[in-house]
Amino acid sequence: MNSIKVDLRSDTVSTPCHAMRNAMARAEVGDDVFGEDPTVNHLESIIAEMTGFEKAVFMPSGTMSNGVAIRALTSPGDEVVCGSRSHVYLYERAQYAMLGCLQMHRIDESESGCIPPEEVEIALSRGEDQHVAPRTLVSLENTQNVMGGIVLPEKEVLEIVDICRRKEVSVFLDGARVWHVIYSSGEKLRKILAGYSMVSLCFSKGLGCPVGSILVCSAEYESKVRYLRKQHGGGMRQAGILAAACLYAIEHNLPQLSRTHQFARIIAKGITRSPVLRMLNPEPDTNIVIAETPEGKAGMISDALASLDIGCLALSPSMLRFVTHLSLSERSVKYAADVLSAFGG
Repeated sequence: MNSIKVDLRSDTVSTPCHAMRNAMARAEVGDDVFGEDPTVNHLESIIAEMTGFEKAVFMPSGTMSNGVAIRALTSPGDEVVCGSRSHVYLYERAQYAMLGCLQMHRIDESESGCIPPEEVEIALSRGEDQHVAPRTLVSLENTQNVMGGIVLPEKEVLEIVDICRRKEVSVFLDGARVWHVIYSSGEKLRKILAGYSMVSLCFSKGLGCPVGSILVCSAEYESKVRYLRKQHGGGMRQAGILAAACLYAIEHNLPQLSRTHQFARIIAKGITRSPVLRMLNPEPDTNIVIAETPEGKAGMISDALASLDIGCLALSPSMLRFVTHLSLSERSVKYAADVLSAFGG
C-alpha cells in the first residue's frame, strides 16, 4: 500500500513538508513532564487562546486525548452517552471499559450527523434510581467521521448543550477534525467550541503533522488531565520537536484546509458517475467522501482500486471511505476521480 500514488485511505497518511521538518529540527526543547519544554508550552498557550479555554495539554494521539477527557469528566461506574457511529464507541478498543470502568450508552445519529437532542433529553431523564448507572457525560463528534465528515448543525448542538446544562451533565467534543468546521461553516473556532467542558483536537489528520493531539479544558481540570495523561503513558520528554510541527501547521496548513474540501467535491463528482458505486454524501461538507458498494464487495473494490494506484478504506463490507488531505495534488485527485467515474463500466 505504500506504493499507492493517490492515497485516500485517511488524512493521517499526509506527510510533513520540508518546511515543517525544518521547523522541527530548529525547535527549542526541554522536559515536558516537568513543564520545561518551551515549544510545547507555547503551543499549549496558542491553542488555549484560539479555542477560548483556560488550558491546553499536548497529547501523543487523539485516542489518548479522548480517553483522558472522558475519564477526567466521569467516575468509574458512570455511563457516557454517545453516538452509535462515533469514534469513541467504534474505534477505541473499548478503552473506556478497560481503563475507566465506564459504560457507553449509544444513541443512533440522525441524518444530520448529530445524536437527536430529544433522545439526549430522554437518556438523561431517568433520575437517580439505584438500579441504574448515572449518566454524567454526553460525547459529540464534529466533524462526524464515518457519516462523511458532516459538520454538526449548530442548532442541535446548542440544544444538547442546554439540556446538559439543565441536567448538570458535562459535554465533551471529539473534535479531531473540528478545524474543518471553520472553513465549512465560516464560524470562529471559539464559537464552534463554546459550551463544551473539554475538546480534543488533532494535528495528525487534516493539519498534516506526523503525530499529535491536544486537549483543551478549564484550569480546574488541568492537574487531573496531566495525571491521566501520564497514567496512559503519554508523558513526553523533549516533545518540542513535535510541538514545532503543530505550530507550523497552525500557521501554514490550517489556512489551506478549504483546498481539501475542493478535492473531496472532485472525488464525489467522479463517484456519482460510477456504474457500481453510490454516493452517500454527494455534496461533502468537508474532506470525507463515503460511497456504498454492492453488498459485500467493498474489500474487493478497494483491492481493485489499489491496483490502479488509488487507496481507500473499507469501513464495512459494503462501504468505502475516501479522505482528501494536503499532501495530495489537484492532478492526482483528478486522476482518481476519472478512474472512479469509469470504475465498473
